[in-house]
Amino acid sequence: MNWRYNITAITIAFFLFSGSGLCASYKIYIFMGETCPVSRHYTLTLKELHAQYASEKLEFIGVFPNRLSTPATIAAFKEKYALPFTCIGDSTHTWVNRLGATITPEVVVADTSHTAIYRGRIDNTFADLGKRRRVITENDLADVLNALKDEKPPAFRQTRAIGCIITSWQNTKD
Repeated sequence: MNWRYNITAITIAFFLFSGSGLCASYKIYIFMGETCPVSRHYTLTLKELHAQYASEKLEFIGVFPNRLSTPATIAAFKEKYALPFTCIGDSTHTWVNRLGATITPEVVVADTSHTAIYRGRIDNTFADLGKRRRVITENDLADVLNALKDEKPPAFRQTRAIGCIITSWQNTKD
């Protein structure tokens, strides 16, 4: 394993288990891809959700699981779309494996022990890949965040995320 990946893993662990990470009762992990058109589509929605729900108890974290994502490409994406939350790389799939993400964009809302209470789509904008609905009728992530904001933890539920597949890199060499 390359030393850069070890430093990345240490940085991720330090961020998530220190400082602001200790204050949040729930973390909203948003798995995103710089080249995924569905991820790009949801940036405005994610900014709006962050503005409405981010607090000491609800922390948003953008996670970029693409092996080709670098701190520079992640920072450029964050700047281009003016994302107000922290964005981290996960080229070693530490968070992908821990939280079970398979698609970008996919959201995992987890408690302080990293147990998922919600996994899936942001809303039902996409009926399928390339098939966008004219009217959004289900706002899954907002529903979960409303429950948490009202201090009513929802029972675990999962919806099907639509987007770009997160590819496993376990069988490739550095």
